[in-house]
Amino acid sequence: MELRGPLASLRHDDIEWKRGQQGLVKSLAAWRAEPVAAPVFAAMKRFGGGAALERCRALADLFAPPGERAEHFVASLIDAGIAALDGYPLGQLPLRHGSRDAAPMLVLAQSGDATLALAAHDGGVLAMLPPARTARFRPVETWVRVLSGSGVAERVLLGEADGVPAAIGAEQIALGAGDVRYHHGPHEAFEVVGASGAMIVLRLERQLEECGLVREYAMPGGVLVHQAGARPDDSRDELIVALLGGMGRIDAVPQMARVVLGDGSDALRWQALREVTALDGAAGLELLAQIAADPEDTLAAQAGAALAALLASRPDLEGAGTWPG
Repeated sequence: MELRGPLASLRHDDIEWKRGQQGLVKSLAAWRAEPVAAPVFAAMKRFGGGAALERCRALADLFAPPGERAEHFVASLIDAGIAALDGYPLGQLPLRHGSRDAAPMLVLAQSGDATLALAAHDGGVLAMLPPARTARFRPVETWVRVLSGSGVAERVLLGEADGVPAAIGAEQIALGAGDVRYHHGPHEAFEVVGASGAMIVLRLERQLEECGLVREYAMPGGVLVHQAGARPDDSRDELIVALLGGMGRIDAVPQMARVVLGDGSDALRWQALREVTALDGAAGLELLAQIAADPEDTLAAQAGAALAALLASRPDLEGAGTWPG
């Protein structure tokens, strides 16, 4: 198909392209209303609102044996998408997508903290990636169905070593068409590390409210190397706090102290505490002591350990005057 002429004309007049996009929007809406898709989207709303998967039957059926419903659902999208693009070859289906080289993703539905997506794991790209040096444990629950192809995933469990949380029990799991797997992100890291050609999967994922941190552990060794808030807003606020600390903004210490003592995520509060301590040792000392003394505070144990380490390295801070706040 010769497209140079139509592409050049778009630089001067994009009315036809806009009409095409409107047509694709209508085509996608029509597909969502079809009997094979409409019940799935209705169930997705309930699931995104917090309902258990087994109470969202049309959605649960996509991840239950034998698998024909998942295949019919995805095939109906492909048929509708190809038909729509045949009429508007320069258009783009209005679906969110991710651009990870090893696993490009197409988001089919999103509701609340839940997403339903198609992902294609590229075996050629995966083969060129270096072995992972960390395992990430995310506060999500995930269901995966392999629609076509085969691959290998690495599964790492979170346990304890000498009484301290650590990543343990790494194993490789073969995946093939029809396989369905569930994993609980806070306690299980699950990452596709290889594929034969391309492995296509349907993935359902939902954020877990009770576990708000992404924790990353070194592999091998299993020790915690990093943790951060799982939600975009938390990550944004952590970045702002880190930037203020990096700029040496000691005038921002009172505001960051309020973050430390506020009701934000543990990752955000800890980042703010680190920056306050670096900018003003006395302020950090008092905040650490206040948090460590509160047994109901989720950061009490970390704060107590950090306070002891700080006083050991800076004995001059022992008995320092009360920070004015």
